[in-house]
Amino acid sequence: MSHVHLAKNIIQIYQKFGRDWSKLRGNHLYEKKWLNRFLDVLPASATVLDLGCGSGNPIAAYLIENGCQVTGVDRSEVMLEMARESFPEQTWINADIRHFHAEQKFDGILAWDSFFHLTPDDQHEMFAQFSAHAKLGAALMFTSGPSHGEAIGEMFGEALYHASLNAEEYRTLLTQYGFDVVKMVAEDPECTGHTVWLAKKMNHIP
Repeated sequence: MSHVHLAKNIIQIYQKFGRDWSKLRGNHLYEKKWLNRFLDVLPASATVLDLGCGSGNPIAAYLIENGCQVTGVDRSEVMLEMARESFPEQTWINADIRHFHAEQKFDGILAWDSFFHLTPDDQHEMFAQFSAHAKLGAALMFTSGPSHGEAIGEMFGEALYHASLNAEEYRTLLTQYGFDVVKMVAEDPECTGHTVWLAKKMNHIP
């Protein structure tokens, strides 16, 4: 099976195993240190666009607890059902994060453990998405791989596609779309080995 096909299969996997994955993931917030850094860049009562929000637990839940108004976007209706059950006062939208469009601009944009399921070409295109939905001064946080390449993981017996650009490519794209890097850690040992980018929108770029 080609990598392109595996990338397209991501949505079906999370639709099929959404509830099982959420149980396996649990509510332990190993991302807390990074979420606090994200919150530190945000204003009070911030609006946050969570791209690939899943069930909303535990990440969106933590943002909501800290006063954020969350708009979550995910292509898995199963995951969104869980989000709506848990947080009916927030906004949950079934859409492909690559093609989602809102008139609203947000104080923060998050793509945690979702962005890295996209192909390298789609990742390039996502920076226009980030920019289009970011207010001036907005925080952007996403997870990537540590270096350029594609990798195939596994979830419940299904092949799970991941890809990454190299760090210099990400820095170039962020600059191109008006973001300054606030903090980046590759394979953070304090966050289960995640490679995390936190940036701030400093210039209006179309």
